[in-house]
Amino acid sequence: MDDRERAKKDLEKLEKMLVLFKGMDLGRKYPQVLEYAENYANDARHFFQKGDFFTAFGAANYAYGFLDAVLVIEGKKDEDTAF
Repeated sequence: MDDRERAKKDLEKLEKMLVLFKGMDLGRKYPQVLEYAENYANDARHFFQKGDFFTAFGAANYAYGFLDAVLVIEGKKDEDTAF
């Protein structure tokens, strides 16, 4: 898998995680975490469009990590939330 494909795959994973996180209404309990994750997601999209796939990959994974940590803390990490 080349850099572009890898970054695209991780951006798609992040988009699914954002939908899941918001659907569980965790953004209300953790608004700052959601804000950070959305900011990093925006950065990831920006870098992807600029062709900087390495930085897009990093930003997407950083955002995913924020959201994933909350799922672990809340005891909601399972097969359905593992992308």
